[in-house]
Amino acid sequence: MSGVTVRELSPARESAWQEYVMGHPQGTLFHDLAWRDMLRKTFRHRCCYLFAERDGKLCGVLPLVIIRSVFFGTSAVSVPFGVYGGVIADDAASTEGLCDAATEAAADAGAAYVELRHLHLPPACDLPESGLHCTFIKALPARVEDVLPGIPRKARAEVRKARAAGTLRVNTKPVPIPVFHALFAENKRKLGSPIFPQSMFWNLLEVLPGRVHTMAVEQDGRAIAVLMSFLWRGQFMAYYSGASESANANSANNLMYAAAMEEAVRLGATHFDFGRSRRDTGPYAFKVNQGFEPTPVHYQFVTKRGATLPSINASNPRYDFAKRLFRALPRVAAEKLGSFVAKRMPV
Repeated sequence: MSGVTVRELSPARESAWQEYVMGHPQGTLFHDLAWRDMLRKTFRHRCCYLFAERDGKLCGVLPLVIIRSVFFGTSAVSVPFGVYGGVIADDAASTEGLCDAATEAAADAGAAYVELRHLHLPPACDLPESGLHCTFIKALPARVEDVLPGIPRKARAEVRKARAAGTLRVNTKPVPIPVFHALFAENKRKLGSPIFPQSMFWNLLEVLPGRVHTMAVEQDGRAIAVLMSFLWRGQFMAYYSGASESANANSANNLMYAAAMEEAVRLGATHFDFGRSRRDTGPYAFKVNQGFEPTPVHYQFVTKRGATLPSINASNPRYDFAKRLFRALPRVAAEKLGSFVAKRMPV
């Protein structure tokens, strides 16, 4: 007998959830209840967080978020706006119990599928995978001065060129959210992607006090490239970024990510997480050129019998018109429309 019971999280068990996530080797920032709180504050999503217990002790968790959309239907994702998520569990029985409960919760909500964004596969989880994304994580040196020699030769040369030119300055002081969001939004618009609302970044500062780090590369006192990162359990996660047209010409991005790795070492991080990228894209190639090895992530799906895997991503030709529309819109209009769409996308 497995003796496993699965329940939806209540306030009384939140401290037990946090303790389990922090103690589990596969726990991530996106299993932390702070991420749930950001999703609730920003998007008002229905959060159905499930935990498995045996003899009164947690033996697995699954953060699940229900997203309703007139564009994409209803989905259940673990977790949206997160690159990782899915089940973390002690054993096969706990994994199976959580997956069964997630399937039931999704069916009750009318969701067409459940998406589980596993960084590491939990025990006994044999489900279809998309195989579309990889993540990029590497160990950091113990000393700041050893960061630059660890970057491949061509990328290292770009960093040295940017530093030698003397026209760029790295500022590791907090970047004002409006300044950060302006560059972030401009990047998203040029890519033809929905722009996340500015409130999301304010809410991240609120729910993750002391764990959000921003930096900027400045030219003539003006930010031309910005980065927002999270520090969690020894990992420095370079997560959201933006850059102006002039950033690439000045090697500002190469400079910024080298500086980010150096800052991570100063803050005591042991690993640098460059986040996910879709295979065969520019960001994927950039991360490889920075010396990061791609590691496949396991985005698994529970679908209705006979259904194909969902493909809600920028590589799907169905969204070409929407991408052209976002690129054509003025930034203010793109921000307003993008915020509306982003709240209803299982991204």
